[in-house]
Amino acid sequence: MFADHLEEAYGSWSLSSSNQKIKLDRFNRQEYESTDLSAVVEIHDELTMSNAFSHFLIHGSCADLKIISGWSDFDSIAVLKQESLKKENRGKTYDLCRRIDKMMRRIDPYQHHGIHFVHEKELLSFPDLYLPVDLLADAKCLLGSTHIKIKKVDSSAQEMSRFLGIVKTLKSAATAGVLRHHAKDSKFLLENYADPNTMYQLKYLLCVVMLLPTLWLNLKSNYCRKSESYELLRSYFLAEELEFLGACSHVRSFWKADFHKENIIPSEVKNILGENYLARAAKLADLLETSLES
Repeated sequence: MFADHLEEAYGSWSLSSSNQKIKLDRFNRQEYESTDLSAVVEIHDELTMSNAFSHFLIHGSCADLKIISGWSDFDSIAVLKQESLKKENRGKTYDLCRRIDKMMRRIDPYQHHGIHFVHEKELLSFPDLYLPVDLLADAKCLLGSTHIKIKKVDSSAQEMSRFLGIVKTLKSAATAGVLRHHAKDSKFLLENYADPNTMYQLKYLLCVVMLLPTLWLNLKSNYCRKSESYELLRSYFLAEELEFLGACSHVRSFWKADFHKENIIPSEVKNILGENYLARAAKLADLLETSLES
């Protein structure tokens, strides 16, 4: 039903011809072979045997090759062709996406989000919500032309809603002592390592906290790379106000590939991160929210 709705909606969607053309880097398989990102080569080969997508882009550390093994996730945008949603093609498209998803999760066993799918017509109504248009030039093209046409639309309201939704989730977690988001094996993250078998759940918390600076800066019309956001944020706040962000970043820098074994939180992570992580995450989120209102 959803595929039928999309096909009908996009088929009748009248879009402006005013757009910008963005040049993308071409995928070079030699840069990925025999590395921790070798699964990207397999994804590329799988894509070239299919006709489901007009473009498949990777961005973030998978594109610039600055990964931390076992930590860095797979960020991607898959542009679905309208034909891939037709009844006779949906099964093949679904199976392809499942295969790619399995390959993707070999890069990061704790991957907490999937591939970002968009319809090809959505490129002409593209928000800054998940990947700002200004940063698309940093993406790498696994499939399709190295030039892509994009029409940017205002997404400021959705960006604010997303930011406030995360803030609300973190505050509720601090109050309840449990982060009711991204469960694994029906278990959620508890305060102060009450359940040590929740590394996947804790990594989600760390990743969300480390995303907050980018989202906050976006709301101030500063669309920057995540790697730049921490330094930029320091010009607005005192070092002690950002201590939990620093602790999360410290965990990332000392991450080891075998930290994902059996979903147990390693002692090294506990020592670096410290106690009361839900309360400290909420305190940081509240600081950022309050500063937007002032």
